[in-house]
Amino acid sequence: MAPVHPDPLAPAPIDPSAAAGVSQRPTASPRQGGAATSGGGGVDVGMLLQKVALAGMSNMIAACVTNPFDLIKVRQQLQRKAGGGSTVWYRTLIDMVRSEGTFSVYKGLSASLLREGSYSGIRMGAYDLCKTAVLKINPYANEGSFGTKLAAGMASGCVGAAIANPADLLKVRMQSAGATGSLRYHASTILETKGVAGLYRAVFPTMIRAGILTSSQLGVYDHAKHTLMDDFPTLFREGFWTHFAASGVAGFACSAASSPVDIVKVRMMTDTTSQYRNALHCAAVVLQNEGPLAFYKGFTMCFLRLWPHSVLSLLAFEYLRRVTGLSPI
Repeated sequence: MAPVHPDPLAPAPIDPSAAAGVSQRPTASPRQGGAATSGGGGVDVGMLLQKVALAGMSNMIAACVTNPFDLIKVRQQLQRKAGGGSTVWYRTLIDMVRSEGTFSVYKGLSASLLREGSYSGIRMGAYDLCKTAVLKINPYANEGSFGTKLAAGMASGCVGAAIANPADLLKVRMQSAGATGSLRYHASTILETKGVAGLYRAVFPTMIRAGILTSSQLGVYDHAKHTLMDDFPTLFREGFWTHFAASGVAGFACSAASSPVDIVKVRMMTDTTSQYRNALHCAAVVLQNEGPLAFYKGFTMCFLRLWPHSVLSLLAFEYLRRVTGLSPI
């Protein structure tokens, strides 16, 4: 008999009683006490919303710690210097504190929390569902393959960014130099001058960046964790230290992969004069005026933000999944 799978949104484990050499994915059964699924093998909406909520909480916790790094990164990315250079991160920090005060390092925190609760909640909470969808769409896909995990991360990241782009836009606007006013003020100003469409400015590069970041964060984390447990079972088991090691690898991977697209996203979101026609035009202007190194402006802060953010959010997410009875990633 196939083992009962406790999570209907995640891919089912291979049935060990299957014939030798033949892998089967048994039909997933909802866990005891879980929300009812729709007929015909539909999505367990209750469990999906629970995962989105837990993921949102995990990322909001991480944002409270990493907001200063994120703010410095945005300030560096907005600097326009020939040759692609930018002011070193500690000089950017000193100048910001001198001109805007000590608490300026938490500028835009309200928008950051809104963004993490929505965008990151969706992209991380829907990862299991997207991985299952990849396996259903592509009959040749393998649950344990790196490509399947990257594809699932790309899909969940794009969906999260498409839905929550307004929160990301407001965060960048509030973190830019000279920005004043509350979250409500910035939202109402954009709606009055640009309409609802203004809240979705730069949605395409935001989706691409989110897809790349999520695939290189969750996909790498998922693969690194299970590789460690499979290849070094005596050293790595499901638990804190395995999660810590795998999330550290994921933090570096997503920093390196997402930085160039992040530059384009930030430039377009703060472009109030319609200087850029689209994402490709923005990238071309940056490359022509500032050189290729401009796409890695603020990389140190990008890494110092994404590495601890990945570690904290994934550790918290795994913990919350465990205490609520959900299976680990």
